[in-house]
Amino acid sequence: MKKEKKTNDCKWSKVDPVFRKWNVGCNLEEFTKDKINIEAFKDLNPVEIYEKFLDDSTIKYIVEQTLLYAVQNNRHDFTVNEEEIRTFIAILFLSGYHQLPQERMYWCNEEDLGLEIVSKAMPRNKYDQIKQNIHFVDNSKIDTTDKMFKLRPLMNILNEKFKQWGIFHTYLSIDEAMVRYFGRHSAKQFIRGKPTRFGYKNWVLASFDGYCYHFDTYCGKNKMENVSVSLGSNVVLNLLENIENPSNHAVFFDNYFSTLHLMSTLTNRGFRATATIRKNRISKCPLKSSKILSKQPRGNFDFQFDTSHDLLVVRWVDNNVVNMITNYDTIQPLHKVKRWSRKDKKVTEVSQPQLFNTYNKRMGGVDLSDLSVNTYRISIRGKKWWWVLFTYMLDLSLTNAWKLYQLSSGKKITQLEFTRYIVRHYLFRANKTQRRQSSLPLGVQFDNLGHFPQRIDNPLRCRVCHSRIRWICKKCKHTLCVEKNCFELYHTP
Repeated sequence: MKKEKKTNDCKWSKVDPVFRKWNVGCNLEEFTKDKINIEAFKDLNPVEIYEKFLDDSTIKYIVEQTLLYAVQNNRHDFTVNEEEIRTFIAILFLSGYHQLPQERMYWCNEEDLGLEIVSKAMPRNKYDQIKQNIHFVDNSKIDTTDKMFKLRPLMNILNEKFKQWGIFHTYLSIDEAMVRYFGRHSAKQFIRGKPTRFGYKNWVLASFDGYCYHFDTYCGKNKMENVSVSLGSNVVLNLLENIENPSNHAVFFDNYFSTLHLMSTLTNRGFRATATIRKNRISKCPLKSSKILSKQPRGNFDFQFDTSHDLLVVRWVDNNVVNMITNYDTIQPLHKVKRWSRKDKKVTEVSQPQLFNTYNKRMGGVDLSDLSVNTYRISIRGKKWWWVLFTYMLDLSLTNAWKLYQLSSGKKITQLEFTRYIVRHYLFRANKTQRRQSSLPLGVQFDNLGHFPQRIDNPLRCRVCHSRIRWICKKCKHTLCVEKNCFELYHTP
């Protein structure tokens, strides 16, 4: 990690913390003003909530860029509209909870494989064409300095949608989220010891209950970053630029990001913050050594308060010795937490300082968001390097919509029920659009007047033999084979 400007003027003292910037122990809920207007969403159904994120303007933008990309690649016969893009996305969502070994099996005629709801909503060839051409940026205006240029416009749109109502949670967490990817790309990361070792790394700002406000994919060294601070500090400061009223929120992050200089900067900018911190970043803090504390019973702790920058550092003995730093929280009151004792072979109670208790309750927001995204993650794969990030953004928008729906409606709907509601809505709606006239006035089918074959662009199922063909009866509007004589058989009494 890049060396950061050191905070050498710390004045450590073992005194009760006095935070001059705000009152000790004050309840954040009392002065939080950025609460979302719940009444505006109370009567909306899941689809209406979901379309707050992927709205008509966003879908229209995707259609425009997709058509432009098709033209740039000399596929002038390709057409697509907003409804077909929504149907395409719904099929992707369906693959998250209804997985098949091969993508094309969703359109299979076999009883144990195919899904009629998919085949009726969109022809397979149309789906393949959309997947081949879907795009989000004009390739003639490539920003060579941005490794995520293919997705940057869509990222910016979704980030704006996620926080269009402001930051309406008090407690926020910052962490990394990995998106699994095994292909080749200069932004791909390898992190040893993580559940997802290979893939793209996203920096995420989320609420404590898992609503994502902002995400950004790490692409390596950025010339625009502040070179005087570490990568972790830059990430935290950049993500917190999205917050208009810092005093209304408390931020939590882990020891990858935290430094004394960062905590002091956050205090000056009006942010309450608590984080774990590595012992080599507080080497001059006169705490009892980890070696000495580790020999003491669990629940023991030592602390020091920096009177210059109003920073409290606590070293606490749990299963391991843990260091934590805060610019607003306290040690008292001590909480009792349950731990398994190997020595006594039973569950015992251990004393835990207040700031550790708060951190454990409020830190896991990014992990909750990541868990929700991966629970019914889109399983359809793509060959392009940006495909996994595109599907990640779709899953993230759906997860945010689900959490917003629960918050606004007060209903305990499961994530699966919410996802199925969205998928069924769009696929059934597309089915009605695709469906041809099912019934004719009495006698029209066999009147032998004006029944001529007409060629269509998208292949459909023949009414007689069920083959995929491009011919319909001009009068009946039913799909009928010309080569196999189905056209004649259908019109013969």
